[in-house]
Amino acid sequence: MPTARSVSNRQADRADHAQLRLRTSLEGIAADLVVVDCPNRQGGPLTLSALNAADTADYAATASSDGVAGALRTVQQFRHCRQRNNAPVSLQEAGIVIGGVRETIMSRPAVASIDELRETGMLLVPLVPDRAIEQKVRLTGEWYGNYRKGAPVLDAYKAIVNQVIR
Repeated sequence: MPTARSVSNRQADRADHAQLRLRTSLEGIAADLVVVDCPNRQGGPLTLSALNAADTADYAATASSDGVAGALRTVQQFRHCRQRNNAPVSLQEAGIVIGGVRETIMSRPAVASIDELRETGMLLVPLVPDRAIEQKVRLTGEWYGNYRKGAPVLDAYKAIVNQVIR
C-alpha cells in the first residue's frame, strides 16, 4: 500500500487505538507478503500503526543513510516502548533495501553511503538499479513490471523478496 499525501495528512489523527487499526484490518488476509510504505516521518501514528501490524521491517534507502538512521531509531524506540508496557515484541528487521542506484559511475558520497549501510550488516542485495521508467510510472500510476525497461528493477525486488519471506 503505497503512501500518498492524503494518507500522510492523517499523521495528526489521534483517535483512540488508531495505531491498531491497520493490524485489525489485516487480520484474516491470506497473503505471503503485505508491503506498507510508511511516510518519511519517524514515529508518527501511521508509522506506529505499520509497526504494530508488521512482523518484519525493511528499511528503504537511496544512496544516503540519513533516512535509515531515523527509521532504525524509530524501530528501537517502538521495541523499547513495547517492552516497557510488557507487550510482546515480535518485530524482526529484514534489512536495508537501497533503490535508485546508478549503474554508471557513482559519486563518492553515494559510494561512501552504500559502504556505510553495508557495514551495518543489514544491506540486502542486489541493489535496486535506477531506471527512468520509475518516474514515468509513478506519474501514471502504472506498475513498472509492465515495461521491459522496468525488468531490472522488478528482478532486483524479486530477489530481495525471496530473502525477506521466510
